[in-house]
Amino acid sequence: MKQLCVCRLSCRSTRPLSLMMLLAVPSVGYAGAQAPAGVEPSLGIKVRVYNYANASHPTLAKAEEEASRIFRVAGVELEWLDCPTSHAEEEKYSACAPPLGAMAVDLRILPSSMAARIGSSGEQLGFALPSSRRGSATAAWVYYDRAEQLAGSDIASCDQILGHAMAHEIGHLLLGPDSHSHGGIMRANWDRKFLQEASRGQLLFTRDQARLIRADVQERLTIFEAGVTR
Repeated sequence: MKQLCVCRLSCRSTRPLSLMMLLAVPSVGYAGAQAPAGVEPSLGIKVRVYNYANASHPTLAKAEEEASRIFRVAGVELEWLDCPTSHAEEEKYSACAPPLGAMAVDLRILPSSMAARIGSSGEQLGFALPSSRRGSATAAWVYYDRAEQLAGSDIASCDQILGHAMAHEIGHLLLGPDSHSHGGIMRANWDRKFLQEASRGQLLFTRDQARLIRADVQERLTIFEAGVTR
């Protein structure tokens, strides 16, 4: 069963930081300390990126590097695949063509025009479709224009905010429903303190979250290998 995870922006003109991102799903308790640095990744998963927002290559590359760093500490390596945003471009992106099955998740970076077209309100920053069945969730979205909007606070850069949003949404796909915590990258409320920690690279998955993420990726590998050997 899949559950929608929605990320929201809330405007408060009387505050120095006018934007706060809220994730509109139930939160769970903070699951222990953050994962220790220096964990050697032994598992990996592919992320197919569909850049409908036409985010610049340097910004997107830095955001992917930031998300990779967060997952690497948790013991999982992310492999980023640039994928076509139209049928005319499909031949240019051969890496996206093979049936990657459970070993890939899809991340779509959308402009505000596309966000409005799919029914997103002006407050939403992104969303994911987690699943209670391990190794099966694949779809997540991030709204680029709203990451730029948050960057206007001058606390964290656009690529830092985008990278943390990408890591957060991919985290929902690998952790399943109700995967918020009171601290770390899966925190539900993105306020000034969150952005300050993001700018310093201090936001990680908790130890328990890292363990669950590795278990999900291991399950995906098992599913993938079983399909290959049939």
